[in-house]
Amino acid sequence: MVLASVVIGARVLASADDTVAVWQVARDVPADEDIDQADLRATRVHFEDASAAAQYVHAGQPVPPGSHAVRDLHVGEILAVSAVSSAAAGSTRQLPLGVEATNQPADLTAGDHVEVWAVPSLSAAQGPAKRPAPTLVLRDVTVLSVGSSQLGASGERQILVGLDTAVDVGAVLRATVGAAVVLVRLAG
Repeated sequence: MVLASVVIGARVLASADDTVAVWQVARDVPADEDIDQADLRATRVHFEDASAAAQYVHAGQPVPPGSHAVRDLHVGEILAVSAVSSAAAGSTRQLPLGVEATNQPADLTAGDHVEVWAVPSLSAAQGPAKRPAPTLVLRDVTVLSVGSSQLGASGERQILVGLDTAVDVGAVLRATVGAAVVLVRLAG
């Protein structure tokens, strides 16, 4: 019985420090604003698996000089790897997309990477054989924010995605106007 108590006690103590030190945002930081160590504080978090922990900036790693927030960061938020970049600020443009709730992952969040597809609508004059094929519009873009409520009667939510300055916004708009926009999350 004493031996069992010692073994159980050792396991409890070992699991008590099964946490990882990560950075937590100490003040609200707007998108594209510089972020440095003064904006962060270390906190310890328990993750169920290593892949979940890898999505966050470990406190043992300093944030590189010249880093900036790629989306709005809020006080208390754990700093995701996808939320900070050392690329030149302003190299990302923000494109709002109206997306039906059924055309996106239900748990879509800022920082997710998605493909953007345009599915042309089927008019009554077209038969199934003449239906235009869906088009891949954007291969890998970062979700900057997800609207919390539906817009209007259509049931769309606004999804804000980040575009590199090299992307032809006109081509994106031509492909999505009049089409259903579908977001496919990329495994990360």
